[in-house]
Amino acid sequence: MKVRAIAAAACSVALLAATTACSSSTPTDGGAAGGEVSVGAILSMSGVYSTLGPAQKNAIEMGVAALNEKGFEVDGAKHTLAFEYADDKSDPATTGVAALRQMVESDNLPVIAFGLGSSTYAPQLERTPVPMINILDSTYPSILEYSDDIVLMRGASETYTIGCVDWAQNTLGASTISVIDTKGEPYGEGLTQLIEAQGADAGLDVTTSSAPLGTADYGSAISAALAADPDVVYLSSVTGVILPVLKQLRQAGYTGPVMHSAGVNPQQAEAILGEGFNELMIDNYDCAGTTPLTADDDATRAFAEAYQQEYDEYPQDLTMWAYDLPFVIAEAMAKAGTTTDRAAILSALAEIDVPTGSVSGWIPSPAGALFTHRNARTLSEVTQWCADSKSIATALVFDGLGGTVNDAKVVDEPCAGN
Repeated sequence: MKVRAIAAAACSVALLAATTACSSSTPTDGGAAGGEVSVGAILSMSGVYSTLGPAQKNAIEMGVAALNEKGFEVDGAKHTLAFEYADDKSDPATTGVAALRQMVESDNLPVIAFGLGSSTYAPQLERTPVPMINILDSTYPSILEYSDDIVLMRGASETYTIGCVDWAQNTLGASTISVIDTKGEPYGEGLTQLIEAQGADAGLDVTTSSAPLGTADYGSAISAALAADPDVVYLSSVTGVILPVLKQLRQAGYTGPVMHSAGVNPQQAEAILGEGFNELMIDNYDCAGTTPLTADDDATRAFAEAYQQEYDEYPQDLTMWAYDLPFVIAEAMAKAGTTTDRAAILSALAEIDVPTGSVSGWIPSPAGALFTHRNARTLSEVTQWCADSKSIATALVFDGLGGTVNDAKVVDEPCAGN
């Protein structure tokens, strides 16, 4: 099912007061009327990855509303942007591919954004190339290897998993890590490979146990992990998978530090873990992209506060990247001088600067471009759970380029300000 984003839906949010006037979605500056440009987004609105899709869609709609206040100019004509959405139901190989074919071949959309499924979409891109902008999927090995038509709006997994290794060793004093892996879940399998390799490089003893995706009982994997007497347990997968594992891990008697790279927010912890979630989350650390609410940048924090007010939901890293997506598409179309030529828009994506109005705190390439080899980057961080506030706080911010911790900024007593 396709759903069109209503550009004015988020006009009441506080962010727009801080960044642009909010009146209507009709462009008011000079330039000929160019009309509305439709693009696509395939997101996981239901299924195992449903902790991702709804938040992405919410943030995209906020970005569309902010962009369309002034519109964007392409070859002298002023345009607005609209999204057509499809739910891949956390199944890119069937539902997602069908949606992609509809958007590319029937709807003839010039750009498709998506959350997951690069490997399944690559064959389709060979038949009918179209720029595909991935908001989230940092799966290791890189999704960029699947197709030259894919660009990635976040740092790869190795740029943030190294934060878990560094924090475990240098702050928690760990010498051993047990990884609990989910077989058949690509993101989790990639994280496991990285923790194993980066941990070994750091001199840590890393052991791994696993259970198949879809199982309700991680007992055997947990028993194997705890048999190694670990200083830290690392859970490899997305939020909807790792939180039930965390609950079983605590029920098995493990009281030590738990790490993951799922970007868990407080609402998700409560919704998935249920009563007693706060006790289960004690001594939890997450290594992922930076949390917008605690960013140093005023525009990023303004976005985060507006998002939280509008949707009553804690903003994750993926929400700031999704918010910036409309600005990235508009910037590429403006540089390409077309809203329809897919090849020209893809070429322009490689050359655009960080778009005005974006909030993610992008780290540009040495040449000042947003994308470096089709990959955009932001800072990474380690967050820790704060039991008193039942929330998270930033403990470490760093640049993970090259799979090393660079320019580290450690926050003393991170929970003190919550």
